[in-house]
Amino acid sequence: MRKKRIFIGSSSEELHLAEAAKMILERDFEVTIWNEKLWDNAVFKLNNNYLNDLIKASLQYDFGILLGTQDDKVEVRGKDYLQPRDNVIFELGLFIGRLGLNNCAFIIDEDIRVLSDIKGISLARFKKNDIKSFHESIRQIGDLFKSQQDSDINFFPSSTLASVYFENFIKPTCTHLVNNDGLDDEGTKYKECKLKIIIPERLTTDVNLQFQNIKRKFSLKKLSFDYAGRPRNIEVEAIINDNKVFIIDFPTVLSGINYAISNLLPNDFNKMSPDYDSIIQREFERFIYTLKKLALRDGFDSFIEIVKEQEM
Repeated sequence: MRKKRIFIGSSSEELHLAEAAKMILERDFEVTIWNEKLWDNAVFKLNNNYLNDLIKASLQYDFGILLGTQDDKVEVRGKDYLQPRDNVIFELGLFIGRLGLNNCAFIIDEDIRVLSDIKGISLARFKKNDIKSFHESIRQIGDLFKSQQDSDINFFPSSTLASVYFENFIKPTCTHLVNNDGLDDEGTKYKECKLKIIIPERLTTDVNLQFQNIKRKFSLKKLSFDYAGRPRNIEVEAIINDNKVFIIDFPTVLSGINYAISNLLPNDFNKMSPDYDSIIQREFERFIYTLKKLALRDGFDSFIEIVKEQEM
C-alpha cells in the first residue's frame, strides 16, 4: 500500500514552517514542499510554466496543505489587515477544486482575518511565534487526513470514466446474471459466474491492442446475451472451467485518462516520467475505488473481482 501524498504550499518568507510541517507528517505520508530542491521531487521546475506545474501537482497529490501567514497588508473598507500571499490563496483554490474540500486544509495564523470565501474548509489556527501551537495544528490535520479511508467519488477523469464503464457494461452484465440466475451457453446453465476486470500496469497509446496482448494469456470463449432496453446483445469473453464462468474484461475506457492528461499536460504526456507515472497510478486507484463503490451501492460487489495485470 503506497503512502498518500501531501503537497505543502507557503510563502517564501515562512518556508521554515513548511519544513517543520513536513518533519511531522512524513512519518505517515509522502510529503513535498513547493520548493523542494531535489529535481525529481521539485514541484516547480526550471523553464516550466508555473500554472502547468501547479496543475500537474494537483493531479499527483492526495492532499493539499496551504499555510496562511501574515505576508501582505491590505486595506478593506478603510481598515488595514494582514493576509496570506496571493499565490497561497490561489493554490488553495486550485487544490480544493481538484481534490475536494475534505482533502485540503488551510493552516492559518490566528491573527489573520479569514476571508468569507474560504469559510467552510478544513481550517486550523496557530499562534504566531508559538511553534508548539503550529505543531499541534499540523498534527490535527494529519490525523484528519489519516482518518479518511479513501477519497469520495469526484470528477477526476478516472472517476467519470469508471461511472460510464459501470453503467454501460458492469451493471447490465451483473443485472443479467441476477435476473437469469447465471449465464446460458449452448443449452448449458452456469450458475457460478464472476466478472474479472483487469487493470493494466500502465497505459500504452493503443489500449485496444494492449488488451489483445493480455487476452493471449487465456483461452477465451465468446458469449453473448440479451439485455432489456438495448438494441443488440452484449458480447463478452470468458474462461469456462469446472462449471464456472469467469468473464474477462479490460476496461478500454481507461484510454480516456491518457486523453485527459494529454490535454491538461501536453508537454508531459506519455513521457514515461516519474511525474506521469504517479498521475497514472493515482488515476488507476481512483478508477478502482469508484467501481467498488458503485458495485457496492447496487449490490453487485459479489459478482466482480478487480485484479491488476502484474498480479495475474
